[in-house]
Amino acid sequence: MPIPLAYSYRSIAIRKGSSAMAVFGIALVVVVFVVMLALAEGFQHAVATSGSPDNLIILRKGADAELQSQVRRDLGRVIAEMPLVAVSAKGEKLFSFESILLFGRRKKDGGFSQLNVRGVSPAAFDVHEGMRLKEGRWFRWGTNEVAIGAALARRIEGFSVGQTLASGRQTFEIVGVFEAGGNGFESEVWLDGEIFMNGFKRGDIYQSFVFRAAGDPAEAKKTLEKEFEKDPRLRSMQALVESEYYYNQSKLMSQVIVTLGGFLTLIMSIGAIVGAMNTMYAAVAQRKREIGCLMSMGFTPESIWGAFIAESLCLSLLGAIVGCLLSLFFNGLKTGTTNWATFSETAFEFTVTPEILLIASALALGMGFVGGFLPALQASRLKVVEALRRA
Repeated sequence: MPIPLAYSYRSIAIRKGSSAMAVFGIALVVVVFVVMLALAEGFQHAVATSGSPDNLIILRKGADAELQSQVRRDLGRVIAEMPLVAVSAKGEKLFSFESILLFGRRKKDGGFSQLNVRGVSPAAFDVHEGMRLKEGRWFRWGTNEVAIGAALARRIEGFSVGQTLASGRQTFEIVGVFEAGGNGFESEVWLDGEIFMNGFKRGDIYQSFVFRAAGDPAEAKKTLEKEFEKDPRLRSMQALVESEYYYNQSKLMSQVIVTLGGFLTLIMSIGAIVGAMNTMYAAVAQRKREIGCLMSMGFTPESIWGAFIAESLCLSLLGAIVGCLLSLFFNGLKTGTTNWATFSETAFEFTVTPEILLIASALALGMGFVGGFLPALQASRLKVVEALRRA
């Protein structure tokens, strides 16, 4: 017959010191694991949500990012006149010609960061949804005025309304701060695309075209790809659903964070497992007479093994609860890093999700099971006479 679970709970309460050390070790692993996954989740959310599933982005064929792409203005006008491009209520094509440039700027906490400066068309504010003015006003078309993302206002030195942004002979006045639902656009500087093209001598070469699809974006993509094949002028370009494009942009850095976090968690979990194992071995050594009494009362070796495994799992569950609660303090913490796909600064928030907490709890229980398996096996194999023998 099974040993009541109350036996395992009381054993933990009696050995407060060693139990607390095991719980702390597991909790520390859980915190590190959750924080690393929250870091990757926050970065991926910020970048991936920059794109809309209703938009298509046109790049040079073979380019993985806008910085690697060059597309001509006249070819953009050809695409803009196609019926697959949506039209606004005012009868204007929802098609934006966009250019990208990297600026190096000092961060408030020290060091330098590369910033995305994006020149846009008037349609950009309708094509890219969720843009909302937070402070100041939007830049005026035809002027050297810019609006900056809220993330840059927090992290970059001298980035506030009324300040200026200088690059070479060009000087731009910051007139507004905008929000974009926490996505990657909040880490960019926006200005009039024509001013951008003239000021930085870009001629008629843009980095991308972004437009709202009329109808199903997947079907619009297929239609556009067929047009690219038929028209020799357009064969140098490729079309991507914007949400897929930005999701791919987020994968590399997210994978790096998860891999490094997994390696660090593995090292720490080995230490936590050894700590839990030592705690359980000490419990077996101290309770040999108890084990002998249980066996003499008719409890089977399987019951003994189950009781010690339950005790180890209880310790790991306590560690998971403590670790998850501590990790919640990181949720919403703002930070930033360089996106290796674009080489520009991307600001984001740590995002702790229920899925991450469940995975961390499962990891903790797994550590508890592994750490308690051998001590529980040793306890179940004790002989009654040996267990009852006085030291």
